[in-house]
Amino acid sequence: MSRIGCLSILIIGLSIAPLSVPAQESSTRVNLSIGAGTFAAGENVGGSVFLGGSLSADWIPDARIGLSYGLESGLLGGKTQGSIIYGVPVVFRLGWHPSFIRVKNLDLYVVARIGWAFGIWGSNIDDASSPNGMVGGLDFGGIWFLSPVVGIFAEIGYTYYGLARSSKHPEYPLGYGSGKLYSSLGLSFRF
Repeated sequence: MSRIGCLSILIIGLSIAPLSVPAQESSTRVNLSIGAGTFAAGENVGGSVFLGGSLSADWIPDARIGLSYGLESGLLGGKTQGSIIYGVPVVFRLGWHPSFIRVKNLDLYVVARIGWAFGIWGSNIDDASSPNGMVGGLDFGGIWFLSPVVGIFAEIGYTYYGLARSSKHPEYPLGYGSGKLYSSLGLSFRF
């Protein structure tokens, strides 16, 4: 066999090797994170940044299937148009951990989120608006496990927050917090 043929087989074999790592058994993961984001639907004239923290738990019943189910909550806050907006989301998480991507100590995933945010805020929000609203989003993330139990994770994505959804404000018919790009970084614990 020629050198080029042997080299080709070696390169293909090495590229397939990370894909053949056996799937892990079922597990539960608890994630503690801090994050930052920005409004993405045009209502943010002042350049406000959304900041927050969250606690989530995901259960992966069978890693071969690659689905995870979980809950998330936390506190997010920001300032727009001189008004302070806070939200406490309660979110269901449905994740997909693709089996064709297997790298030792790394778990890449996509997570869809849907739930409800309880809005809490201070000044300058018109009285006709409702502080609560639907939450929905799509994030891409990954966890790098430093040990069998502890890892660091990052997520980035878009989240729709329908806070102040019934606002009669002519410039913000979708509400004050209708969308944001968001990223988070934190610790993950696997049990």
